[in-house]
Formats: sequence, C-alpha cells, structure tokens
Amino acid sequence: MDPQATLRELLEALEQSNWDAVLELSQALLTWIQHEGFPPVILGSESLGPEWHRQITNSVCRAALLRAKAARKKSRSVGDSA
Repeated sequence: MDPQATLRELLEALEQSNWDAVLELSQALLTWIQHEGFPPVILGSESLGPEWHRQITNSVCRAALLRAKAARKKSRSVGDSA
C-alpha cells in the first residue's frame, strides 16, 4: 500500500461525496497503520516522527468514517420519506 496515495484518494473522495470510497479508503488506511505500516505525512514534516503522523492519520480516517456514515444515514432517511 502507498499510504500517501491512499490519503490523497481519500481526500478526493471526501470532496466528491463518494461515501463508498471514503468508507473503503478510510478503513484500509486505518488497518494499514494499525498493523504498523508507515503512515502518510499529513501535517508537519517527516521529522515529527511516525507516531505523530499515525495519530493524525487515525483522527482523519475516523472523522472521514463518521462523515460518510452520517451522509449515508441522511441519504437513506431522505429516501424513506420521499
């Protein structure tokens, strides 16, 4: 896995409201870093160290998951009331 490319794809999916991709990419990146894969550099330089970037990646992915799940739930409830 290329975590930097996955992060880039995740951010693009968020911008496009592609919730299926957001869910898939967030989960893939979380699994990667939980299994000690190196994290992407998100905020700050590489010199801050992998644990810094792992924590930021974890937060970004969890926020993306919450946003995707909320959007899907909202979409389903709008569809139910139509």
